[in-house]
Amino acid sequence: MITRVHFVLTVVVSFVLSSCTSTQLARTWRDTSYKAGPLKKILVVATGRDQQRRSAWEDGLAAALSWHGVEATPSYRLISKVLPDSTIIDSVARAGNFDGIVLIGRSSTMTTESVTPSLDIISPGSPSGPWSEAYYEYYNRGYYPGYPVFNEFVNDEITLWTARGRKRMIWSGVGEVHGSGQGEDVSGEIISLVIKELIKQEVIAAAN
Repeated sequence: MITRVHFVLTVVVSFVLSSCTSTQLARTWRDTSYKAGPLKKILVVATGRDQQRRSAWEDGLAAALSWHGVEATPSYRLISKVLPDSTIIDSVARAGNFDGIVLIGRSSTMTTESVTPSLDIISPGSPSGPWSEAYYEYYNRGYYPGYPVFNEFVNDEITLWTARGRKRMIWSGVGEVHGSGQGEDVSGEIISLVIKELIKQEVIAAAN
């Protein structure tokens, strides 16, 4: 019966772990008046004081864009300042002849605490008593109290701008990561979702 209890616990814990983090791209927008075609050379800029986060975002998104034939450059290679202002970004984009700029900025972050449901598991036991007595079944019982979980909600806004002539935003979206203390995902799902949406909206070309 102990084996059965352990099996039930394993299933429950696996379900909790598999559902503790979710990633999505929400509130996307596209300037439908933009008709100039896919961008070919993009400067990737992540704002914020955390240099490690900046380089992770810029390297990850630049690599994904490059896979699809875009000449993408992380801004930290050209701009040493952690918080480059719009004048510097514009100057670098113009000097490098970029036709697009991706900006990644923290929209919001929030941490809440919750408690998982307690588990009160009852598993059938073995018959007890001699055959001459009434047959009955007893139960093994295990109580497992809930435990605190810190839920983190991280939202990052990603916007794509034209860099030549009059600057204009042509696409935006919000990357949402909801997890249990997992932090934000800047190297996997969010970037993949952004690239898929940019291709779908025909602001970058699909890989050949």
